[in-house]
Formats: sequence, structure tokens, C-alpha cells
Amino acid sequence: MDSNDDLAKDLVAQTARLSSLLQHFRGGSKAGQHDVISNRVDELHRELQDMQTKVNEWESKGRFAKAFFSRDGAETLKGHQSTIKTALEEMQFLASLNISDMMIELRNTELQEEAGRLLDRLGDGKYGSRGDTLEEIICFPGTRMSVLNTINDWLKDQSVDKRVMWIGGMAGRGKSTIASTVVHNWKARGSCAIFHFRRGQTVLNARVVCSLARQLGNSLDPAIRKAVVDTVRQNRDIADKCLEEQFETLLVGSLSKLDDHSHPIILVIDALDESDNDKEATKLIQFINEFSSSLSRNVKFLLTCRKEGFIPHKLESRGWYKEDLDVSVDVSNDIETLVQEKCKEIRNEHRLLESWPRFEDVARLVEMSKGLFQWARTAINYIRDGSPVHRLQRLLNHPERWSGLDDLYHQILEKAFHDVELDLERRHLLHSLLGTLVVAPVPVHLESLAGLFESHGFLEGSDPSAIMDVLRNDILANLTSLIFIPTYPDKPLELMHASIGDLLTNETRCSQRPYHIDSYQLHRQLAGVCLRQMVKSLKSTCSFSATFEPDQMVPGNTKQEATGPVRYSCLAWSTHLTKAFQRSSDPALPTAIMTDFGIFSRQKLLLWLEVISLIGAIPEALRMAREVHRWLLNIEDCEELKNQTSLWHDTQRFVSMFAEPIAYGPQHMYASALPSCPTRTKLGKYYARHATVKTIQGAKVVWSSALWTRYAGEGVRETRFSPNGQRIAVLTWKGLHIRERSAGDMIGRRWDIPAKGGELPVVFSSDLSVLALGSEDGTIQLWDAQTGNSIGQSLEGHSGPIRSISFSPDGTALASGSDNSTIRLWDACTGNSVGQPLEGHSDWITSISFSPDGTVLASGSYDNTIRLWDARTGNSIGQPLEGHTSVINSISFSPDGTVLASASSDRTIRLWDARTGNSIGQPLEGHPDWITSISFSPDGTVLASGFGDNTIRLWDARTGNSIGQPLEGHSGPIRSISFSPDGTALASGSDDNTIRLWDARTGNGIGQPLEGHTSWIRSISFSPDGTVLASGSDDKTIRLWDARTGNSIGQPLYSRIRIV
Repeated sequence: MDSNDDLAKDLVAQTARLSSLLQHFRGGSKAGQHDVISNRVDELHRELQDMQTKVNEWESKGRFAKAFFSRDGAETLKGHQSTIKTALEEMQFLASLNISDMMIELRNTELQEEAGRLLDRLGDGKYGSRGDTLEEIICFPGTRMSVLNTINDWLKDQSVDKRVMWIGGMAGRGKSTIASTVVHNWKARGSCAIFHFRRGQTVLNARVVCSLARQLGNSLDPAIRKAVVDTVRQNRDIADKCLEEQFETLLVGSLSKLDDHSHPIILVIDALDESDNDKEATKLIQFINEFSSSLSRNVKFLLTCRKEGFIPHKLESRGWYKEDLDVSVDVSNDIETLVQEKCKEIRNEHRLLESWPRFEDVARLVEMSKGLFQWARTAINYIRDGSPVHRLQRLLNHPERWSGLDDLYHQILEKAFHDVELDLERRHLLHSLLGTLVVAPVPVHLESLAGLFESHGFLEGSDPSAIMDVLRNDILANLTSLIFIPTYPDKPLELMHASIGDLLTNETRCSQRPYHIDSYQLHRQLAGVCLRQMVKSLKSTCSFSATFEPDQMVPGNTKQEATGPVRYSCLAWSTHLTKAFQRSSDPALPTAIMTDFGIFSRQKLLLWLEVISLIGAIPEALRMAREVHRWLLNIEDCEELKNQTSLWHDTQRFVSMFAEPIAYGPQHMYASALPSCPTRTKLGKYYARHATVKTIQGAKVVWSSALWTRYAGEGVRETRFSPNGQRIAVLTWKGLHIRERSAGDMIGRRWDIPAKGGELPVVFSSDLSVLALGSEDGTIQLWDAQTGNSIGQSLEGHSGPIRSISFSPDGTALASGSDNSTIRLWDACTGNSVGQPLEGHSDWITSISFSPDGTVLASGSYDNTIRLWDARTGNSIGQPLEGHTSVINSISFSPDGTVLASASSDRTIRLWDARTGNSIGQPLEGHPDWITSISFSPDGTVLASGFGDNTIRLWDARTGNSIGQPLEGHSGPIRSISFSPDGTALASGSDDNTIRLWDARTGNGIGQPLEGHTSWIRSISFSPDGTVLASGSDDKTIRLWDARTGNSIGQPLYSRIRIV
């Protein structure tokens, strides 16, 4: 008896034992089992019966047949043995679950409904499926056993240093299929969640964390379900937050509650290279690296990624466990098994001879695949979808045309487009459909395509059902080997592999081909189609006599009412529109698109939000409104579009402020949100009449003052806009973080910056990329302001506390002043000291500043003098600037570098010729108290100063004469002043907790004080475009204000300590 016979007999015994266990489990009360458990037990039973049949077939073979098929038999029997082992582990997992907890949950209908509503806030989570079911894309049984066994061993290994594995390999190696197979194999042995990134589908890609959490929330394990649901209950708006906050809250926050959890929790992130946002993908890698070690040892992250490009370098640098499919064991036998079995299916379907295909034909197909499973699958699908004998022969007769992935795709595409070459309407429709699948930002269903293209000449006049039939069985019939076309119309069509889209959009690889996809033109075409669809089809879903229950509970208000072309258009139109016209050099948008956009904006906007509410996509609506508003702000030379800017500003404010009632149901938008919309806004003008509740008294006229307010955790010392104005750096007393301008969401994480003393100097480089922090011990530390990581070693050389730091305008040099009366210059790139200490002052250095061209450094001191230095050589320029009779508090160069201003505790300001060092005019006097802040206007003609006497003064920077009367209104000392970029406005922040705006030309106040902070204002700064003002306060918040109206944007941004 050989080893295979022994193995077969062992399998017979194992299957008998498992069969008995399954029968016992199946015999239990169905009411006492979770549906998923019952279904899985039934699946296992069917698999077991099938396996028993195959084992019995092996047992019945004669001695000669067993010997002839010895090698294949051994692999097959080993595969069966692995299946049995997995099934036993699944049964152990199912048996260990806390059935009593399940019973409580299943019997409590109200609890189930609440959990469902909460999880709906995260989206549907069905992003792991690429076909009708996940099982359709798993590895063929008996293949890829080597890599799957390696992954299984890793999953069972609870070593601290093996929390993350990534699988690399070129396109077509089977990375996604392996990822899906891991989830399929482990879903009944633990808790699994999978996310497939898809290039171009930006809306879904942004939901990676929500998708993973939603799937965990549907886990078999009650403990995991409860952890996720509880987290969402406590953070109902988490889907609107930034990636880091979602990761920390939904994944880290939920899973950290399961320290003693015994079952594996597997998070699979597939095709990371297909993310459209390298920065977000990099952050995801960073978060996994940062937080994975703090979770239970049985929480594992499995990532897949191609090996070319930016992302794999980030993965390599982490030192994680790696499986390289390009250098792993030979997969020829696996591909041969796949081809043989699939050809067997084709042979049975088409009733071909048993001799088809020949062994040598299979071997040639395996050779042509070059180890790429995607090639093999595509070739098999191509053979299946026509005359198998003829198509196989075509492949084999010209291997040079078909052997690479591109070559295979080209041959299939050429054939499909050749068949419609003489019918221009069909050809145009085929190209449009293929292009839609490539550029669509959300999944596309056959029903959606039928509605979107119903007016196309080839389809015009047909009913939707007939159109879907034509699309499936005619237009796309020759591309079924490249496109997954589901049986049911509500399932999405998808390209079989990302490499297909890569080819179609690559002008070099698709040069002069009729199927080349110009993304820009497709977005333009689809923008028109989507806007037309919404203008034509959007109608109110509300019955205003209906109950005000959540939309899920109102009969008829189901998500199914918003399917098909309307659903797609409502989710995709903004992406298509904003990518159709991005630069002033782009051809003007067609009149029809601009007309439909205007009608949609003025007449259909609330109907769009009704659909958004019904399908649970409020976070997408907010993102889309912001996307359109930014796009309109950047549009030039198109008044028809620019006229919509204010309306879309109102729309993003409206969705942001009233997200909860809108999400609760469309009726609540009209009854709760719309009555609270300010009456003098464009949104109020167009839509206020539709409110079902009228505000009789106290209606708001304009939006509230603050654009938003966020908690910073501690007092805020400084706020700075990035050069492009889209981000705000927030420095608190204990750390640094970056916030996104439009909503105040934190970007990345909060970085602790340990202060080694009291209120020490800190400064950003001009591009906000580097932060320098001084300390009491005389050292300076540089920090990467994007990652929060320290840069190199501390800069050492001073023997006393650092009192002032300044970057050169180009960010290459850093100057520091210390209590030891010296100044040092540093190379900001290397951290090396440049030259010798600059000596000459006889007391503490209080302030240093570079000239705008970076050639001169000015320093002020407790010795009452100012000195000028050559910033390249460190040599002193001329004599000390003398005249002040007390300590120099602040110095500042004019924008052109010709004038230096100095403020002193002697209650005067002096102006100096920065080239000669000569004093300009007389001291600027008249301040009854200490001078707290000075600032030049952008054109250098005006100098503003703030005082401890609660006033601001304006001075002519050329003559030193006072301009007008002191600006009065604050009731506390002025902490910060800032000119707008165009110099027309001045903002001041005070200890009276308010901010005031002033006309810089007349000194008159603009509007009312900006109120909302509850403690001192320490920092204010304008955005580069002058439209927004940021403020930081000791009340631990950051606020953003509309600098044009003085209105605040949204809620405050809170900090975590004290003092900004």
C-alpha cells in the first residue's frame, strides 16, 4: 500500500468524524443559531459530501491508474486534507462563540435595528466583492498552496514583530485573488474584513477604514460586533472625519477593547498601489505601523501592492514580513491545474470531445502565460466566450501576438472594435461604455448604463430592459473576457483587472488605437450626461404628511428608490464636472453643460440631497459640495460658472451644519435644516420657500461668524497657513498638528513636541515643511512638519536658553539667539553650524530676523541695541543701531528689505535704513504702555503696532508719521496683528477674547467684533488668498473666520491643553 492509499484512508476517517460533528450541529435549533453560522454549516456539509465522493473515486481506481496519476493524486489528496483541517478549525471557532450573547442580540429587534442604522453611517462596506460573490475570485482549489500556507502560518504566529505582511508582485500575479482567498478561508475561523482599492474610484477609495469597520461590525463574533457598534454610537459623525481619526477611532478604538480576544482578526487591504492619493496611502501605511503593535497579537494586517512606483518603497522601509510573488516558487503547475480544470468546464458546456484540449496545447498556454494568472484567466474567458476550438487555435497559432498581458488585451479589444468598425453609432457607444467603466468614481451597474445612455442614437426609443439586453448581449458581448458583466442588473460591472484600465488610458501603449480612452474627454461627456439625467429625473421623494421617522423606517423610502442612473449621477457628477474643466487653457464647457449646471444648482439641489439622504451618502455630499466650491473659486473667465460660487459656498455650509437631520431623512431637511438656513444667502434665496416649518422670529440672516471651531487639546501658540492656503499648521504648548482648511479636519496625527522649559521660541520655515523649536538647555530641534518626526540630532552650541529663532526666506539657513549674548547660524538641511558664533551684544538676544532676500540678519537685545550681520559670512555690518533706552522686544524688515522697524520697552518704535543703519526720522512715540506687536503692510508703506494700552496705531513707514487716530475698540492688550495679503484690511487679536477687522486705509472698524473665543487670542493669520482668517487662543481652540464678511465658519476647533 503506497502513501497515497494511506492518505486516502486517513481522509475517509477524518471526513467521517467531521460529518458526524456537522450532523450534530445541523440538528440544533435553527432559532439558536446566527443565520451566517447556519449557512456556513450547510456549506461545509455540501463541501464535505463532494469531497467524500472524490475520495471514494480515488479509492475505486485500479492499481495501474493510481500509479499513473500518482503525482496529481498526491497533490489532490493533500488539498483535501488541508480542507478537512480548515473545516475542523472552523467548527471549533463556531462552537466557541458566545451563543447566549447572540441569542440576546437576535431576539432584541430594536437592538438589531439600531445597530444596523449605526453601521449604515459607515457605508455599505461591500467593497471587497468584485463579482456576484467573493468566492468567484478566490484561488482555484489546489493552487497557490505554497503562498497560502505561508500566510496561514503567519496568521497563526502571534509574535509581536509579525503583525503586518505585504504581498508584492507585478500586475497579473494573482495578488488580489490570494487576498480574497485568505478572507474566504478564514472568515469562519475568525473575523475578517477586506478592502480592494480601485483606481479612479476616489469616492470609494476614501472609505477604506469605514469599509473595514463596517465588515467587522457584521462579524460572526458578538464581541467584535458590539465593539464596533459602540464606537460608532459614540462617534456618529466619524464617517465625515479624516483618515487618521477614522483609523484611530474605528479600528484602534474598537479593537483595543478586545485585548483578551482569542480568535484571529484579519484586516486585508488589497491593491494599495491603485489608490489615487499617494499621500493618503502613505498615511495608511504610517498608521498601521504606528498602531498595530498596540493592538492584540491576533490582529493582523495583510496588504498587497505592485512592486513599481512610490508605495512599495514605503512598505519596504517598514521591514514588515514580505511575500514576493515575482521570486516565489514556480507556479506553472498551478496555472496548468487552473487551465486544465477550466478547459474541462468548457468542454462539458460545449459538449466537445474528451481529447480537447490536447496536453501539448495546455502546456503551450501555460508557457504563454509567463507565470501570470491574470493572463491565464483572461485567455480562458476569451476561449469560453466564442467557439472554443477556433479561439484556442487562434491563440496558439500566433503566440507572438498574444503572449503578454498587453498583447492579449490588444487582440481582444481589436476584435471587439473591428466587429463594429462599419457601424459608427455602435462603435461610439462601445467606446463610451468602456470609457465609463475606466473613469467612473463609483461602481457602475448595467441599469445605470442603460439609463445614462438611453438617448444614444443606437438605443433611442428602447425601454430600459431592452437596452440592458442590448448592452449585455450585443455591444459588450465580445469583451466579457475583460469585463465582468453580472447576471443581475443591480450588480456593478467591472474591469477584470486594473491592468486593463492602465492600458486603455496610456497614450503610448494605446497610440492610434480606436479604444484608447481620453479621460479628460470622457469626464466631459459624462458630466453632461449626469447633469442632464438629474435635471430631467430628480423629483421629490418626500410625502410631507409622512411620519418623521428615520428614512429606513418609512415605508416606500427605501434605498432602492434611488438606484440606477439617478443614483450614479448623484454620486459621480461632481467628479466628472470638475475634471472636465480644470485649467483656463481647457476648451470652454459646452453651453448645454453650463445651462444644466445652472438649473441643477438653482432648482434641483435639495432634490439631490434627498437622494443623498436616502442612500446614506451625506459624507460624499459634503465632499462633493466642497469639491465644486473649490473648482468654482479657481475658474477664470467664465462668469456663468462664477455666479454659482456663493451658492455652493452656502451648500457646503448647509450640509456641514445640518448633516445629522439630513441623514435622518429627507423630511427632516425641510422641517429642521432648511428653516434654519440664513435668509440672505443664495441657498436661502432659491430654496427657503420649500421649508415645511416657518421661522416667525429670530431667523438667521447670514451664516454664523466662525467658519469652524476645533478643539486643539491645549492653548494655541501659533496658526500658520500653508503656501497654497489649503492647510493650517497649529502649534500648541505641547505639540503640533495640521488641519485641512475647508472643514478643520486634522490631517495625520498630533505630534508631541516636548518643551524643555517655559514659553520658548518656535518657528516654521516659509513653506511649512520644517519646524524649529528652541529650549532652555540651549539646544534647537528641527521637526518634519508633515510627518511629525524629529530631523537629525539637536543643534548644540549655545550655552544658555534660546530666546529667538528665524529661518531664512528660502528655508536653507536658520539663525538662533541665546541668553549667552550670541547668535549662531545653521545649515537647515544638514543641521551643521555655519562659521563661528556672532558676538557683539552684551546681553540676551531677544529677537532676530532675516531680510526678505536672506542676505542680512538683524538682532535685538536686552542691551538696548540692534545689530546687522552679513548672513553669508557672519560678519558684523556697521555699528550697532543705538537710540532705544530699554530692551528691544521685536524687530521686523519691510517687505522690500529697505526699512527695519524695532519696538522697545521704552514705549517707542524706531525705523532704520537697513542698508546704512541710519535712523529714519524721530522715534514713533505716543504709546502709554509696552508695545506687543508690529507688522508691515504687504507693500511696506504702513506699519501697524499693537500695545498694552488696548489700542493699535498705524504709521507711515517712509516718514514715521502717525496715520489718523489710534484704533480703539479692544478692552484688553493686543497680542497679535496681521495684514491681509492685499493690504486693505488689518486683523487684531486681544486679551479681551475678540478679534477685530479694520480698514487699513482709513482705520475704521469693519463690522462687529468676531466673538466666540473664551480666552486670550494669541495668534491670527490670513490665508494666502485673503478670504479666511485663522485664530488660536488660550481657550484651546482654533477658529476659522470668513475674512470677507467677518462670519465664523462652522464650529470651533478645540485643542487639549492651554495657550496657543
